[in-house]
Amino acid sequence: MKFVIRGFLIVLCLGALSQAFGYTTEEVKNSIVQQAKNMGVEPAIVLSIAKTESGFNQNARSMSGHIGVFQLSHHTAKNMGLDPYKLEDNVKGGIIYYKNMYEKFGSMELAVAAYNAGPEAVKRCNNKIPKHSQNFVNRIMSDYKYYKGTGI
Repeated sequence: MKFVIRGFLIVLCLGALSQAFGYTTEEVKNSIVQQAKNMGVEPAIVLSIAKTESGFNQNARSMSGHIGVFQLSHHTAKNMGLDPYKLEDNVKGGIIYYKNMYEKFGSMELAVAAYNAGPEAVKRCNNKIPKHSQNFVNRIMSDYKYYKGTGI
């Protein structure tokens, strides 16, 4: 009886902890894939961005104040009319921002570089990847190839 009670308490504690800390990785990935498909964006690329930005963690916060799975700034989210603390809004904002960068620059690599460094940095480099974004872009493109290979 003691063991059962302790086991029950452990299950209750684990359930409470999982809710306190937010969404599971699979829930986040599913949200990204669904919203990407709805917005006409290739899921593999935005999964790759989210993986690098936050490890699919909606509770992630950067030292510079960026929030959530896609590490949105308050300013970017506010301009889109979104709440970066809400998973669905964060995912939507990240995908919209990537899509806008892709439409602006016409290539995945430049869109990812602009996502990381900002569109002005890419323009200042004559529409080339800024040096300080090269590792970020390489990591994203490597993950992109992986996700594409899984059929996403």
